[in-house]
Amino acid sequence: MERSITNLGVYVDGPLRVVRRPNGQLVTAHPADFPFLVFLSEISEHFGSLVLFARTKHVSEVDDFVPIPPGIQIEELPHYTELFQLGRVVAATPGTIAAFWRGLTRTDGVWVFGPHPFGLLLVALATLRRKSVVLGVRQNTAAYFQARLPTRQWTPILLPLRGVESVFRLVARRLKTVVAGPDVASRYGGEGPRLLVMADSLVSESELAPGRRQQDWGATLRLLTVGRLDPEKNPLLLVETLAELERRSPGRYHLTWVGGGPLEGAIRQRATRLGVADRLDLRGWIPFGPALLDLYRQSHMFVHVSLTEGVPRVLFEAMACATPIVATEVGGVPGLLEGGRAGLLVPPGDLQALVLAINRITEDPELREQLVTRGLELARDLTLEAQARRVAGFIRDAS
Repeated sequence: MERSITNLGVYVDGPLRVVRRPNGQLVTAHPADFPFLVFLSEISEHFGSLVLFARTKHVSEVDDFVPIPPGIQIEELPHYTELFQLGRVVAATPGTIAAFWRGLTRTDGVWVFGPHPFGLLLVALATLRRKSVVLGVRQNTAAYFQARLPTRQWTPILLPLRGVESVFRLVARRLKTVVAGPDVASRYGGEGPRLLVMADSLVSESELAPGRRQQDWGATLRLLTVGRLDPEKNPLLLVETLAELERRSPGRYHLTWVGGGPLEGAIRQRATRLGVADRLDLRGWIPFGPALLDLYRQSHMFVHVSLTEGVPRVLFEAMACATPIVATEVGGVPGLLEGGRAGLLVPPGDLQALVLAINRITEDPELREQLVTRGLELARDLTLEAQARRVAGFIRDAS
């Protein structure tokens, strides 16, 4: 039986680290996962409590992880590095069941993100204990895991993952579901009374740009990208784009890159080989906050070249900071950018189209103004506060 949710439990398959300290424990998250936790922190303001079910690893040092924001309690799940480590996932299952069962005593409803086998397990346990359940989907799961396969020999593992997704979609017919972007919504029957399309924006109302920024477009132009250095983000394409821009307009473009990942070494090598290492600034991870927003505001253009996506929050951030956008036409990106009205769209992997789009924004001030103006109009309806209120209201009344 469904009822209004007061104390919310949330399951997201993202790892946390618990740091031992003399005065207690510090719970930290990877910078790539931190933004969504900021959104959950704002969501928690609309509930009596918010408990996050998360796999945790106890460590002695913080490293590059950052403390989680306030308002989030943790129910620790057994740790495993990734879903492809089947042995460790199986070994973690009994402890995960026990933690789910224990954590459910602290909630009267759960928001379960997936598709994920442990997510389905939590749905079953919550139903058994007569808790309200809302589903959450942030991306095209099959495409996401296909892009992250260690080698092609792992392709058969996609079959059970697609099976999990099919079950998740079947369950979604009976439960309220929150999804990221119209592309994912179309896979779950489209937006309606029981399906909400969310935008987990982090930019608060006070941080919105008041209007188009005055910048010098005649000197060095600063490009910005923010994201993991993983294969599905196609980072090497940006290095090749920078090299092509340098060939056409020597010394004019500089690229700042916020993020980290396994391809960092390959990116540095490719930039050196193409002669643009001095035009590339790899900053590593910068948690969402004033320092990151300042980089958006200082940049002339934001460039996003992923091969797969849900609805990337970095595009919200760029629009809110009045930074013109060029992005690949994948996932929920075309819907967010209104088919090109709020940012130029290019086919994924198309170097020449990407260079052409960057040049168009560089040379056409009227186009820049149109893109920025429409982006700011959209961003005003996509602030952290507005989206948290909207999503919390949908979840809270789960019936």
